[in-house]
Amino acid sequence: MPADRPADRPTETLATLQRDFTAFLLRGDPAVAGALRPDLPPGRLAVYRNTVVGSLAEVLGNAHPAARRAIGCDRFTALATRFVVEHPPRQPMLWSYGGGFADWLERRGGEGVPPWLPDLARLDWAMHEALFAADAEPLDPGRLAAVPAERAGALRLMPHPSVRLLRSDWTVHALWRDEAAVARTEPEAVLVGRTDGEVRCARLSAEDGVLAAHLLSGATLDEALAEAASAAGEMAAGEMADGEMPDGEEAGTGLQSLLALLLHNRLLAGFALDHGSPDAGPAGGDEP
Repeated sequence: MPADRPADRPTETLATLQRDFTAFLLRGDPAVAGALRPDLPPGRLAVYRNTVVGSLAEVLGNAHPAARRAIGCDRFTALATRFVVEHPPRQPMLWSYGGGFADWLERRGGEGVPPWLPDLARLDWAMHEALFAADAEPLDPGRLAAVPAERAGALRLMPHPSVRLLRSDWTVHALWRDEAAVARTEPEAVLVGRTDGEVRCARLSAEDGVLAAHLLSGATLDEALAEAASAAGEMAAGEMADGEMPDGEEAGTGLQSLLALLLHNRLLAGFALDHGSPDAGPAGGDEP
């Protein structure tokens, strides 16, 4: 140890200064401010704190525009500011900041946060993620049409990287689309994807949401239809009169509509036949 340095004198490093300054920006601890620069007026460093926290709250607002609009800018900013302080960014990419905001809102349910707000925030984030998702060549519908009918049930679809699916107990699609809409408890799903650089979404029934969830997670068409039919039967059981039977055609009709929606919006990147090699698009793949 050098003779001219007292043994009890701390060695201030740049890393220590940066750590303490970051702590002040996020927590505003006056003791930290005093340790950084005892000679500065208390409000001088607060300017930096207000700028950083306010900017991050604005980042959250830009990524969740429907949620901000639904509850008002002031109320959203108050919630976003709390989230920023509790969960600051962990990566040097602001576009990726805010993925946990919806779950955080859900944990605030007893603090006056509307019960539909977390799912609306999830829809906002799905749209945000879809915008920044990787690109992929869309599937040529002709290749899908060339699969023999007897093998169609073994198809596994490969969604475009931008595709997201949200299933909710609230009418979040209406809330996202129309600022005058009133939240209602009605199960539904929302399909999100990017087409030609534009992010779009479409409302699905709860039954089609079950079907889409299985298809997009890698189930074969036959597996997805079976799961959707089972779920539809359970959903209808409490609503049917005694002796009434659920319509077995609904799952098949839903599959046709869902495939048409995915193909029309170019939200499929390929397919695979069960126990076969994948068809990743026009360049090659599994021949029917």
